[in-house]
Amino acid sequence: MCRLIFIAVFTVISIFCQAQTRVQFRVDMSKPVEIGLFEPLSGDHIIIRGSFNNWQGDDYILYDKGSDYIFSGDFSIEEDPGASVEYKFVILKAAGKNLWEKYPDPDNPPNGNRVFILDTGYQELGPVKYHFDKYYLALAGKEVIFSVEEMQQDFNQMRQTLENEHCCLYEYTSKEIFDSLFQHQYELITAPLHPHEFYNILSPITAKIGCMHTAVWMPGGFWDMQPDNLFPLRVKLIEDYVVVAGSYIDTIQVPAGSIILEINGKPVHEIIGEMRKNISADALNIHFVNSQIEKRFPMIYARRYGFPEKYRLTYALPGQKTRTTIELSPANIQSVRADVFKNFNHPPLKLEILEQKNTAIMKIPSFIFYDRVDYFKHFLDSSFTLIREKEIGNLLLDLRGNDGGDPFCAVPLLAYLEHEPVPYFAEPYGRYAEFANPVHLAKNHFTGNLYTLLDGYCGSTNGHFAALLKYHKIGKIIGTPTGATYKCNAG
Repeated sequence: MCRLIFIAVFTVISIFCQAQTRVQFRVDMSKPVEIGLFEPLSGDHIIIRGSFNNWQGDDYILYDKGSDYIFSGDFSIEEDPGASVEYKFVILKAAGKNLWEKYPDPDNPPNGNRVFILDTGYQELGPVKYHFDKYYLALAGKEVIFSVEEMQQDFNQMRQTLENEHCCLYEYTSKEIFDSLFQHQYELITAPLHPHEFYNILSPITAKIGCMHTAVWMPGGFWDMQPDNLFPLRVKLIEDYVVVAGSYIDTIQVPAGSIILEINGKPVHEIIGEMRKNISADALNIHFVNSQIEKRFPMIYARRYGFPEKYRLTYALPGQKTRTTIELSPANIQSVRADVFKNFNHPPLKLEILEQKNTAIMKIPSFIFYDRVDYFKHFLDSSFTLIREKEIGNLLLDLRGNDGGDPFCAVPLLAYLEHEPVPYFAEPYGRYAEFANPVHLAKNHFTGNLYTLLDGYCGSTNGHFAALLKYHKIGKIIGTPTGATYKCNAG
């Protein structure tokens, strides 16, 4: 009986100790209203999301009570006095799109959230101005342009970050050359520029590092500017030709195999040459650079040239010299991304047994199974058990298109293929430190003939894996040179 009483008393105490503080939030929305980004009469709302509501939900709505575009709302925050509370204002468009504030507090990295300390009594915050992402201007039909000052600040921040944080900045390009390149590119900032024009100033710098993991990427807002206006054709680089390999839309506008000659009047060989200046690759590996142009052509084109009013294509049909010019219907960003980033969606792992040919074909399109390592290991275990049971003597390992992923997936595969225990990494490396020790042979490790298919897409973790196969003479390698080296120059 005493135990029950104690629990009841403790529960009551806990309830009364839970603090609630009433806080008034106020935000000045005059600028978003002026530019047409925020339209309350059309059903737009301004809400708050923060640590107090798990950064989600639409319940914390603010209202313009004085018709002066100062939106306010009083809410109970269930935190203890002295607690640090973080939040941001979010425009909830009538169509459902969420426009979060862009880094409103630069002194609060990494996300620039607004922050205040909860008091014991009623608190009034603001009014503060809503900080919008400059790319939001495109949603209001405005031109997105960066000022000289903004670009200079970003440029200096990038230079400082690279010089202070990158482990191997001068591995492939000397400091003297880099200093000259930094100065030359900085001096190109002489007038306001569009996002893609600024990208063309920054990306040649990261491309010179020789590190595929260090590159300039466009933010999500850039792709929201014209999400339905991307180059619609898949391409392959074959010798000195850019060949149509398919389409990102259902309509067949140009026959596969056609040779592209010009895009919007610009010779395609000039376009490819300029694209190569923007792409990062380990050890400046041209095979990886070319593979990325093939894989990401619509996105690289947009980063390099922006979103044109039209795509006017001049091409020659397969086996013919006659030039044909047409205007293409564009693709949307969703269809392009679905293909470009398909390896992030756990592509199927496949094993095919050809008993009459005493051969097994194993297709591993990606090592990006960070959240499904056990699933990946189970595939390997079951596959090599079956190969052992059927006494298969030949294994064709297809790693084409595999651009890397989790070493915790690649290491178990090595354990099935190595002739004797060898280290995966040459020295301890973070949470992968154990892989600097010899990797033990797997129970049903393969002892037959191994043939590994590789191509220029192979990089990152797959690059490490391929380097180990070659260095330790594990089987035969077939295909084109990979996009990797024996050393990953990752910053």
